[in-house]
Amino acid sequence: MVFRKAWPVLLLLFSILFLNDCRSDEQPLLYQVTLQDWDGNSHKFSEDKGKLVVLDFWASWCEPCKKAVPVVEKLRGKLKDSPAIVLGVNTEDDLSLEEIRKAASEFGMLYPSLLDPKWELVTPLKIEGQPALFVFSKSGKKLHSQYGISEKDLPILTGRLKNWLESP
Repeated sequence: MVFRKAWPVLLLLFSILFLNDCRSDEQPLLYQVTLQDWDGNSHKFSEDKGKLVVLDFWASWCEPCKKAVPVVEKLRGKLKDSPAIVLGVNTEDDLSLEEIRKAASEFGMLYPSLLDPKWELVTPLKIEGQPALFVFSKSGKKLHSQYGISEKDLPILTGRLKNWLESP
């Protein structure tokens, strides 16, 4: 008897919660973040709409990051003629820009890198280690994430590129 009286209220609550969760007018998390590049310019991810976005989160102290950079460079080469952008994201807050540039150079990083010393992207993405590779669709939806990137991952990542590029 109580259920019969309560079901309209429960249905209304469920509808409100469900509809709020499915709002399509809210920007994807990625598009809400702006980071600085090494020259002090703002990089608004919202300006990357329409591009596949590949992010390599790294730090100078991270030994596995040294092995990841050549793999990400090869991925970048395969994406050269496509609507894609590959960026590094350095997460350190205790190094000078010169020290970060030196580490990137020693790693062999040729792709541009952004700075996230306040973890403005790291925290909302809940990144728990480095290196971390995150791939976002042309509409900002997270398509892939993985921790640790090595040469053995390259065939799998390369195989996924076509699907990622076609993903809305």
